[in-house]
Amino acid sequence: MLRVVVGAVLLSLSAGIVLAQNTAVIKERKDLMKANAEATKAPTAMMKGEAPFDLAKVQASLKTFQDNAPKLKGLWPNDSKTGDTRALPAIWTDMKGYLDWFDGFAKDAKTAAASIKDEASFKTEWPKVVGYCGGCHKDFRAPAK
Repeated sequence: MLRVVVGAVLLSLSAGIVLAQNTAVIKERKDLMKANAEATKAPTAMMKGEAPFDLAKVQASLKTFQDNAPKLKGLWPNDSKTGDTRALPAIWTDMKGYLDWFDGFAKDAKTAAASIKDEASFKTEWPKVVGYCGGCHKDFRAPAK
């Protein structure tokens, strides 16, 4: 009887630890994704003509994308498929494709950072970067509920 009780306690503790790990991973990736979304705000306003072109803000946004992409690659363990997440199962059925997406995103952001020198080059390059974001959202993120 004691073994059963001890076993049940250990099982519930280990389940709680796994849940805590999942929650931490999901929170970390959500925080990085929110930082990316925040980084798009100023340049998006510039594209719409709602704010003046500011090269420093554009470059800061692109740096955020470059910095966050490799961090995000490591935040998709199998035990983080469920919980407070909009991640679609396609991530885990095409993990290589999904992780390759982050490499492409970082590369596009780096290319844009080197290419954007003025408002004209910004208007050419920025849509490519945010278009890349949209591809991931379409294939790998569930719509908001």
